[in-house]
Amino acid sequence: MKIWRLISFYEEPAFLYIASEEEAHYYLDLFNNKFYTKKKVEQEFLPTLICNLKGADIGRLMFLEQEFWVFTKKAKQVLEPLLKDKVEFLPLLNRKKAHKKISYIKQIILRKAYKPLLEMVHIEHHYLLNILDIKPLETIDFSKSDFEYDEEKQEIYMTDILAFHPEKLENAHLFKIVNHGRALQMATFISNEFRTIVEKYQLTGLTFSELPEDDGGNLIWQL
Repeated sequence: MKIWRLISFYEEPAFLYIASEEEAHYYLDLFNNKFYTKKKVEQEFLPTLICNLKGADIGRLMFLEQEFWVFTKKAKQVLEPLLKDKVEFLPLLNRKKAHKKISYIKQIILRKAYKPLLEMVHIEHHYLLNILDIKPLETIDFSKSDFEYDEEKQEIYMTDILAFHPEKLENAHLFKIVNHGRALQMATFISNEFRTIVEKYQLTGLTFSELPEDDGGNLIWQL
């Protein structure tokens, strides 16, 4: 068994297009309070534009000091059988449908402002992931791990070694761990089966290295 941290090939993350203060409040509430709660958000999700995905099959969005992931239709098709009901795929607007967010009139009148932005929007159909497989902190084997832990806040805020209880990772291929500490809040974990599919179908956007994290690798744990 191998557990990897999901790492984007690109250092610069994607970003959310927000057109108004009202939209800002909506997405602040949605991403901060509704995502990663084991509950689906499809009924209240408004498709939007995500910029700077660089045409990758799997891209990383940063928002509110949290990371979110975007799959193209190809990535969804080949990984959905593995992930099954552990992930919610929320459709986004690709470049051809950008007019639903930015009217054609605006695109023409304010061409200099919007053209560079729209060129950063993915041309393929793509989906924002709401990961539903959220593991409790007890999934981590504390006796075999090495990290800094704030007992008062019950937060892990710096990790050197993470080990897991294998029996608690059965059929876990894309998951996060409940914790408000930055070290885990910014981490998304995948199985070796996930990596195998990514490499088999040559999905772009991710990087894998068996080096320790301190040396730029992302193999977190192996049993």
